[in-house]
Amino acid sequence: MTLAAPEIKTETTTATGDRRRPADHSETVAYGSQFLDRRKRGRISAFAVAAALFVAVNLAFSFYTPFNFDPFRFPYQGWSWWTFHDLRAKAELHNVALLGSSLMVSAVSNCDANYLKKQLDLTGYHKASYLDDQLRTAFGGDFNTYNLSAPGQMPSDAYLTLKSMLITAHRPDVVVYGVAPRDFIDSRMASPTDTEPFRFLNRLVNTDECASGLFRDPLGRLDWFINRNFYFSHHSVDFQMLSADTISAALDRITPVQVNTTAYSYWQRQKLIPFYKPGEIHTQAIMTQPHTQAEAIAAWKDNTADYVERYSHPDKHTFRTQFYFLRKLVQLCRQERIELILVNMPIAKENIAVLKPQAYLNFVLTLKQFAFDQQITAFDLNDFMHYAKSDYHDYVHLNGFGAKKFFDSLIYSLTLTPRSNVAFRMAGQELARQNAHANATEANANAIETERLQEKLQRAFGPLSEGDTKIPALHSDATKIGARTVKDGGGL
Repeated sequence: MTLAAPEIKTETTTATGDRRRPADHSETVAYGSQFLDRRKRGRISAFAVAAALFVAVNLAFSFYTPFNFDPFRFPYQGWSWWTFHDLRAKAELHNVALLGSSLMVSAVSNCDANYLKKQLDLTGYHKASYLDDQLRTAFGGDFNTYNLSAPGQMPSDAYLTLKSMLITAHRPDVVVYGVAPRDFIDSRMASPTDTEPFRFLNRLVNTDECASGLFRDPLGRLDWFINRNFYFSHHSVDFQMLSADTISAALDRITPVQVNTTAYSYWQRQKLIPFYKPGEIHTQAIMTQPHTQAEAIAAWKDNTADYVERYSHPDKHTFRTQFYFLRKLVQLCRQERIELILVNMPIAKENIAVLKPQAYLNFVLTLKQFAFDQQITAFDLNDFMHYAKSDYHDYVHLNGFGAKKFFDSLIYSLTLTPRSNVAFRMAGQELARQNAHANATEANANAIETERLQEKLQRAFGPLSEGDTKIPALHSDATKIGARTVKDGGGL
């Protein structure tokens, strides 16, 4: 036997006690559901209209850009920003460029501080003075090197850095790229997009042709696709800076700065707010001083713990990815007819012990095979017998004395290799020719040009009449003794 719940009927009672029939809510429910459906359809329609409007505005702005944004402007003034800020500010020609991580940065800056015997501010110093002078001595001609190296630079950063240099109309004839194992296996970097250079350089150059090597997961590729194809997303940083400028200008009008008031500097703000813009670089933030051998030895420090972390989890995917970008760099140089020279940088035996000798050997063999396959010049300048502990600032960065040894070894290797020898001789001669042409043009800038002078006089005084002149017109014989003038036939 099945038990069923008793049917409950709802009845209403009037004030007089009369009973009415059970209440029927079917019409009310039907009306309510229609209202809900209409409201839901309204929400869907509004979303569809908003989405269509968003896509339409993005497409319109992609073809007609109402804002003239400067891609070189960036809210974070990191190392890469300063590199290109200095490059664009100077019109001089560069026939050699240096790429590399902090190993190259340290070698160039420490060597030049000692060589020039002065303090260097690395936000504005991107030369390689000692190297240039040695190149002139070895190969003749003129050399002007631009240092594109940056702390933590990996091949993916190096590729985008050189590509960005080319869009500034600066094209070197030779690129020297110093590499080390850390550049290919740094455990702190999960993706090429994680670096400070990428965030800035991604604004300057198109990354479509190397997108397959940039991302490890679909979400990263999706984010890149959105930023690449949607105007507002692509220029989100620009709109952020534009809004900040607008707010700042409005505040300046509302609350103007009092006369004789000096604005807070970056350093004063950092004292008030310890974590104000961490990692940003400002003038005089990174200074290199000349040093004696005794001072260099006293300043030495042990950085083993740092590299234990960097070498702790070598990732095969990262290793292959960075060699992929090294190939892209080779292709870019070949396309632009730039001679690329790879250099295995000096590092101490203690650092190799952390990496493991067999792993280091595998790296050097891979680098050698890569250079052979790509038909480029590569030097192994990490000679344990050539460098002592006193040549290092730590176990990987050379001080001024070790850096001088490094550049002397580099020059020696370049002179002995026919291909690099020819490349540097041609680069030096070409820059000397261009400099001579530029100097001749400058010297002739104020030369007497009669046609230009005649145009200036006509603009100032109107048409000229030969009858107005009181000085005999000069011609090829007019300056000779006894020459007859065109005007009166007499001698001078």
